[in-house]
Amino acid sequence: MRFIFAIAAIVAAYLGYQHYDNETRQNAFIDILDTINNQPINQFELKLSLNTQVEARCQAIGKNETNLAKMEECLNLIETYKDECELQIFRLAPIEFEDGNEALDYGKRYQKCVYSNQFADLVDSTNHL
Repeated sequence: MRFIFAIAAIVAAYLGYQHYDNETRQNAFIDILDTINNQPINQFELKLSLNTQVEARCQAIGKNETNLAKMEECLNLIETYKDECELQIFRLAPIEFEDGNEALDYGKRYQKCVYSNQFADLVDSTNHL
């Protein structure tokens, strides 16, 4: 009986961590925007946080096993367009971002590019992405 409780506790802890980890990754860009208020961030950090966030949002689709194919499609779309969108969106971007609104604008344009029309619902229309 203890063995069953131990396994249940391990499974619950793992699922809780997965949820926490994905939630943290989805907020990566928001955390970077909060950082800009205290110190400038460079373009590399912004791109890294955006890529982390878009992948986490795709993975969140796969929480339900019936959506695994859609999750894979979303991740493949990101892999296909990531480099092209980075070049297109960030080619004239500043090396360092000191303004959160400017970084937010670049973030929204990047997400719209990467998700294209197929996953446009993943692009949050709020000011925090």
